[in-house]
Amino acid sequence: MTDSDPKGPAAVELGPLTRDLHFMVRTLQSLLRPEGRALREAVEVEPGVIGVLLIVWLNPGISQSDLAASVVLKKSSVTALVKTLEAAGLLERNRVTADRRTNALTLTGEGHALIARIRTLSEAAQDRLFEGVPAADRDAFFRVARHLMDRLQAAGSDNPAG
Repeated sequence: MTDSDPKGPAAVELGPLTRDLHFMVRTLQSLLRPEGRALREAVEVEPGVIGVLLIVWLNPGISQSDLAASVVLKKSSVTALVKTLEAAGLLERNRVTADRRTNALTLTGEGHALIARIRTLSEAAQDRLFEGVPAADRDAFFRVARHLMDRLQAAGSDNPAG
């Protein structure tokens, strides 16, 4: 989808929309929805679970508040999800000794096994989605996306977790 070479069912001219962040992100999200659904179905989890498990895997001992902020969800939503994942045997909540109001989250053995499956399937999907995209362009895409995320989170832009 470029200004001069639109791709799509009807080859509709998108003009400046190809440089409009909201339009492009919304369109990508819609186009990626079936990929996400397929991944969730393959590992038999509900929406939101994969991101939460991956954040806990990467940040063992993370608090529920920090988890909520990192996945941009309300604390109450994360609390409910954490309870569900704990009941499923995928993660553990442990009270922090210094602050009994805070839970430190870690994955269980089952949680680690599920992460291994998720990563294998996710990496294959990423490779498919980025097929034909040079590695430098892929790296630049994620670098810019991360920069935007960091700026928006720092500004507190409509962050429901904050």
